[in-house]
Amino acid sequence: MTNDIEPLAAALWFRRIDMIGRGALDSVENSLRHAAHLLQLTPSPFRHLVRLSVDEAVFESLLEAGEFDAAARHLVAQPTALSVDEVPGDPVRATISCAILGRAVHGTGDTVATAILNAWTTCLLALRAEYGADLLNLTGQAPQKDQFEPHRQSS
Repeated sequence: MTNDIEPLAAALWFRRIDMIGRGALDSVENSLRHAAHLLQLTPSPFRHLVRLSVDEAVFESLLEAGEFDAAARHLVAQPTALSVDEVPGDPVRATISCAILGRAVHGTGDTVATAILNAWTTCLLALRAEYGADLLNLTGQAPQKDQFEPHRQSS
Protein backbone atom coordinates (compact mmCIF):
# COMPACT_ATOMS: atom_id res chain seq x y z
CA MET A 1 0.00 0.00 0.00
CA THR A 2 1.19 3.53 -0.78
CA ASN A 3 1.17 4.60 2.87
CA ASP A 4 3.86 2.00 3.60
CA ILE A 5 6.20 3.41 0.94
CA GLU A 6 8.57 6.21 1.89
CA PRO A 7 7.67 9.34 -0.11
CA LEU A 8 10.18 11.11 -2.32
CA ALA A 9 11.38 14.57 -1.39
CA ALA A 10 8.98 16.98 -3.07
CA ALA A 11 11.66 18.72 -5.18
CA LEU A 12 12.86 15.40 -6.63
CA TRP A 13 9.28 14.20 -7.18
CA PHE A 14 8.46 17.37 -9.14
CA ARG A 15 11.63 17.01 -11.25
CA ARG A 16 10.47 13.52 -12.23
CA ILE A 17 6.97 14.82 -13.06
CA ASP A 18 8.61 17.52 -15.20
CA MET A 19 10.63 14.83 -16.98
CA ILE A 20 7.39 13.05 -17.95
CA GLY A 21 5.87 16.35 -19.05
CA ARG A 22 8.82 17.07 -21.34
CA GLY A 23 8.42 13.66 -22.98
CA ALA A 24 11.87 12.56 -21.79
CA LEU A 25 10.79 8.92 -21.48
CA ASP A 26 10.85 7.17 -24.82
CA SER A 27 7.22 6.06 -24.99
CA VAL A 28 3.74 6.65 -23.66
CA GLU A 29 3.95 3.27 -21.92
CA ASN A 30 7.14 4.27 -20.10
CA SER A 31 5.64 7.64 -19.16
CA LEU A 32 2.50 6.02 -17.77
CA ARG A 33 4.47 3.43 -15.83
CA HIS A 34 6.77 6.09 -14.38
CA ALA A 35 3.77 8.27 -13.49
CA ALA A 36 2.16 5.38 -11.61
CA HIS A 37 5.38 4.74 -9.69
CA LEU A 38 5.63 8.42 -8.81
CA LEU A 39 2.09 8.34 -7.46
CA GLN A 40 3.23 5.67 -5.01
CA LEU A 41 6.00 8.06 -3.92
CA THR A 42 3.87 11.21 -3.66
CA PRO A 43 5.18 13.66 -1.04
CA SER A 44 3.41 13.56 2.32
CA PRO A 45 1.55 16.90 2.21
CA PHE A 46 -0.89 15.62 -0.41
CA ARG A 47 -0.23 11.91 -0.56
CA HIS A 48 -3.80 11.07 0.41
CA LEU A 49 -5.09 13.23 -2.47
CA VAL A 50 -2.81 12.41 -5.41
CA ARG A 51 -3.01 8.71 -6.25
CA LEU A 52 -4.11 6.12 -8.78
CA SER A 53 -7.83 5.33 -8.97
CA VAL A 54 -7.03 1.57 -9.23
CA ASP A 55 -4.47 -0.63 -7.58
CA GLU A 56 -1.04 -1.07 -9.11
CA ALA A 57 -1.73 -4.58 -10.46
CA VAL A 58 -4.79 -3.40 -12.42
CA PHE A 59 -2.85 -0.43 -13.80
CA GLU A 60 0.06 -2.63 -14.82
CA SER A 61 -2.26 -5.12 -16.53
CA LEU A 62 -3.73 -2.28 -18.62
CA LEU A 63 -0.22 -1.29 -19.69
CA GLU A 64 0.69 -4.88 -20.53
CA ALA A 65 -2.46 -5.13 -22.68
CA GLY A 66 -1.55 -1.92 -24.53
CA GLU A 67 -4.61 -0.13 -23.09
CA PHE A 68 -2.75 3.15 -22.63
CA ASP A 69 -5.83 5.39 -22.90
CA ALA A 70 -7.62 3.42 -20.18
CA ALA A 71 -4.51 3.35 -17.99
CA ALA A 72 -4.02 7.11 -18.33
CA ARG A 73 -7.56 7.74 -17.06
CA HIS A 74 -6.56 6.03 -13.79
CA LEU A 75 -3.83 8.61 -13.09
CA VAL A 76 -6.67 10.83 -11.84
CA ALA A 77 -7.89 9.60 -8.45
CA GLN A 78 -11.41 10.96 -8.94
CA PRO A 79 -12.61 9.80 -12.38
CA THR A 80 -15.41 12.39 -12.52
CA ALA A 81 -12.75 15.13 -12.36
CA LEU A 82 -11.48 14.17 -15.80
CA SER A 83 -13.11 14.93 -19.10
CA VAL A 84 -11.74 14.09 -22.52
CA ASP A 85 -12.89 15.73 -25.73
CA GLU A 86 -12.16 14.05 -29.04
CA VAL A 87 -13.07 15.87 -32.26
CA PRO A 88 -11.98 14.17 -35.50
CA GLY A 89 -9.06 16.02 -37.06
CA ASP A 90 -8.23 17.96 -33.88
CA PRO A 91 -5.87 17.10 -31.03
CA VAL A 92 -7.48 15.29 -28.10
CA ARG A 93 -8.14 17.65 -25.16
CA ALA A 94 -8.16 16.46 -21.53
CA THR A 95 -9.40 18.60 -18.66
CA ILE A 96 -8.78 17.91 -14.98
CA SER A 97 -10.66 19.88 -12.32
CA CYS A 98 -8.14 20.18 -9.49
CA ALA A 99 -9.60 20.78 -6.03
CA ILE A 100 -6.22 21.71 -4.57
CA LEU A 101 -5.69 24.46 -7.16
CA GLY A 102 -9.36 25.36 -7.38
CA ARG A 103 -9.34 25.41 -11.16
CA ALA A 104 -9.40 23.29 -14.29
CA VAL A 105 -6.16 22.34 -16.03
CA HIS A 106 -6.01 21.30 -19.68
CA GLY A 107 -3.72 19.18 -21.83
CA THR A 108 -3.72 18.14 -25.46
CA GLY A 109 -2.20 15.28 -27.39
CA ASP A 110 -2.48 12.99 -30.38
CA THR A 111 -4.12 10.29 -28.22
CA VAL A 112 -6.26 10.20 -25.09
CA ALA A 113 -3.26 8.92 -23.14
CA THR A 114 -0.94 11.74 -24.22
CA ALA A 115 -3.62 14.39 -23.61
CA ILE A 116 -4.24 13.05 -20.09
CA LEU A 117 -0.51 12.81 -19.36
CA ASN A 118 -0.14 16.41 -20.53
CA ALA A 119 -3.02 17.62 -18.31
CA TRP A 120 -1.80 15.50 -15.37
CA THR A 121 1.77 16.80 -15.49
CA THR A 122 0.55 20.37 -16.05
CA CYS A 123 -1.70 20.08 -13.00
CA LEU A 124 1.01 18.69 -10.75
CA LEU A 125 3.58 21.22 -11.94
CA ALA A 126 1.04 23.96 -11.24
CA LEU A 127 1.02 22.71 -7.65
CA ARG A 128 4.78 23.26 -7.56
CA ALA A 129 4.32 26.79 -8.89
CA GLU A 130 1.57 27.47 -6.35
CA TYR A 131 3.07 25.86 -3.25
CA GLY A 132 6.80 25.76 -3.98
CA ALA A 133 9.05 22.85 -4.89
CA ASP A 134 9.32 21.85 -1.23
CA LEU A 135 5.55 22.18 -0.62
CA LEU A 136 6.18 24.22 2.53
CA ASN A 137 3.27 26.51 1.68
CA LEU A 138 0.95 23.47 1.68
CA THR A 139 2.08 22.14 5.07
CA GLY A 140 -0.67 22.31 7.63
CA GLN A 141 -3.37 22.42 4.98
CA ALA A 142 -5.42 19.29 4.71
CA PRO A 143 -7.89 19.64 1.86
CA GLN A 144 -10.99 17.63 2.68
CA LYS A 145 -11.86 16.96 -0.94
CA ASP A 146 -10.43 14.30 -3.18
CA GLN A 147 -7.57 15.22 -5.51
CA PHE A 148 -9.80 16.44 -8.30
CA GLU A 149 -13.35 17.71 -8.18
CA PRO A 150 -15.90 16.43 -10.67
CA HIS A 151 -15.53 18.35 -13.92
CA ARG A 152 -18.62 20.37 -14.61
CA GLN A 153 -19.65 20.40 -18.24
CA SER A 154 -20.91 23.70 -19.59
CA SER A 155 -24.28 23.50 -21.26
